[in-house]
Amino acid sequence: MRGPSQFTVVSIFVLTVLVVPLTTNIASTSVPERIRPHLWLAWPIAVAAAGAAAVLEVRRRQEAAAHPRPGSEGEERLRHAAQELARTVHRQWSAEAQTRVLHRPQPLQVSWSSTGRPVTASAAAVLGEGAVGGRPLRLRLRGGIDDVAEKYLRLPQRRLVLLGAPGAGKTVLAILLTLGLLHHRCAHGGPVPVLLSLSSWDPRTERLHAWVIRRLVEDYPALVNVEIFGPQAASRLVTDGHIVPVLDGLDEIPAELHAAAIDALDHTPPGSPLVITCRSQEYEAAVAAGGTVLSAAAVVELEPVGVREITAFLTEGGVAGADRWTPVLAHLRAAPGGPLAQALSSPLMAALARVVYAPPTADPAELLDTARFHDRAAVEGHLLDAFIPSAYIHHPPPPPDVRPSSELRRYPPELARRWLAFLATKMERHATRELAWWQLHWIVPTTVRRVIGTVLELLTGAVAGIGVALGPGLAVGMAAGLAGGFSAGLLAMAPSHPGYVNLQIRGRIRLFGRKLVLGLVVGLTMGAGAAFAFGLAAGLGIDMGGGLESAMKTAGTAGLSVGIAFAAMMWLNTPADTICSPSAQASLRNDRLVSAVRLVVESLSAGLLAGLAARRYGFGLDAGFVWALTAGLGGGFALGVAGRLAGRFQTGLAASTWGWYSLSRIWLALRGQLPWRLMRFLDDAHRRGVLRQAGAVYEFRHARLQDRLADRSTAGADEESGG
Repeated sequence: MRGPSQFTVVSIFVLTVLVVPLTTNIASTSVPERIRPHLWLAWPIAVAAAGAAAVLEVRRRQEAAAHPRPGSEGEERLRHAAQELARTVHRQWSAEAQTRVLHRPQPLQVSWSSTGRPVTASAAAVLGEGAVGGRPLRLRLRGGIDDVAEKYLRLPQRRLVLLGAPGAGKTVLAILLTLGLLHHRCAHGGPVPVLLSLSSWDPRTERLHAWVIRRLVEDYPALVNVEIFGPQAASRLVTDGHIVPVLDGLDEIPAELHAAAIDALDHTPPGSPLVITCRSQEYEAAVAAGGTVLSAAAVVELEPVGVREITAFLTEGGVAGADRWTPVLAHLRAAPGGPLAQALSSPLMAALARVVYAPPTADPAELLDTARFHDRAAVEGHLLDAFIPSAYIHHPPPPPDVRPSSELRRYPPELARRWLAFLATKMERHATRELAWWQLHWIVPTTVRRVIGTVLELLTGAVAGIGVALGPGLAVGMAAGLAGGFSAGLLAMAPSHPGYVNLQIRGRIRLFGRKLVLGLVVGLTMGAGAAFAFGLAAGLGIDMGGGLESAMKTAGTAGLSVGIAFAAMMWLNTPADTICSPSAQASLRNDRLVSAVRLVVESLSAGLLAGLAARRYGFGLDAGFVWALTAGLGGGFALGVAGRLAGRFQTGLAASTWGWYSLSRIWLALRGQLPWRLMRFLDDAHRRGVLRQAGAVYEFRHARLQDRLADRSTAGADEESGG
């Protein structure tokens, strides 16, 4: 039997919340005198009843949506979600490959083969008993950057572990594998490869599939759009096998979690395809510590780059003054096992050398100075230190899809290095490889964060106070708004992720009905806080200018009115209808738009509705300055407490990651620790190859570059403090 439609649920809700209380109050003359003063209770009772019914209906529908019938509309929406996600992932990593210049000049030819380390399951487990016929065979796989996708698709279980030394090219190969699998999917179908950095996964607290689902929602928030992609689209994409997780950087999670991570990966459902990259020594140590190998997974290892490949890479593509490399290349051929050849056998170091010695005035022959570069570590340290100054010598052209702008500027190399070193140091202290702009407040001290939260809520309260002024007047309205903003700001927490706004109205009316339930609950929470404050004030002998009962009635009515504005913002704060490529700039612009909409729709409109409610249904209350302070402090504090209990729920500018980011950036810029135009600086560093972009977050080009900057910055600070 088919359940009631969404329209039926919303209609019942509206009838219960609006018609019943309004009718009861309008017909107040027909009820006994002793009951009339309590008719206002019909509003909260109706809201509670309708809210409970709506919650039960939503739960029933979610359970039904979790098991769609074959060939149903739900499955069609899921296929649409997979197709849109594939297109977005292809655009995302094609652009990143172009920015990283992976195909220009001639790609550095890197080879890989089955590892000889004791970290691999048996050949029968990887290839299947039928493939080996019970014979004791050693698994032998071999290939290069051009055929990694083809070789992966030949694996029966589609499970691959890619090992390599630091800077061996694991991330680059993961990008090329992702693009190769997407190209294969266009012709033959199949799951969507999604490349994710593993640095934020904690296997002790979160299952792999749950983490992948969360990352999908964070990077591609449109997947939450129920109207377009159906309920729980991200979860169903993962659990139904529509996703191939390409997990980059197992070694980037804390070392003590490596063994637990491998064990968690091994417990993923049989037949679930996945790709993992990790440093060779760290993976071998984790397998030895945990005693677990990833069953059914082939394990291959990147090989050091040979002198022939290094020569072709360093001189290909019209490098200015390529003959400057002649003595270096001759030395490499003469001493293929020397410190210089060992260092340049790493693709990372070869790429850094190409950048460092790109200017015609730079002479790579200095690398032959055995007094300075007596071992591999000395060569690599020099290239890491010289990379950033060299990257900032000349200005890079913008990407092809970006219009040239007069705002692009040159950054002094030393100043750029200082800013990057500051970021690297803070990232090291927070044990992260990801630089997310919406988490910039982590860098500032705790006291400053509290001040930022209070300032944002005070601004919100001021805007709301302008609306409240429509009823009791400007002075009373501003007092109530600022008091509410102050009390809410004391408990404010930064949101965990940027917001989004969908201004499309058509086809989303029923969604507003569902959001109206939550909005009215929030409004009633604020009204209950104000009512509690009124009761507390009355107990202290403070005159409310009309009696406690009138004050509480006004608080409840105003809270319900404010809930409509909250519901409208929740309705608008839903994902777009299309999946877009994640980027830091786009997410910042979207959240800035959300903040502007929030101020108008949520803060100003809530104030207007509260002011109108107090004016129309004042219940004989003489709203004065004391009333305003009491209502504001109580209502704001209630919202703050609800936000703490409800998992970072916030209202106003405290819910704006752009607001937190902007004030944190201003504080850091005033101290000279970061530039004023931070996002432009990060985008410029990305185009120069200093940073790389993974979704909406930045990372340093390589973990070794971040570690080097942080170590040098810490050493410099220690020297200054010691001097």
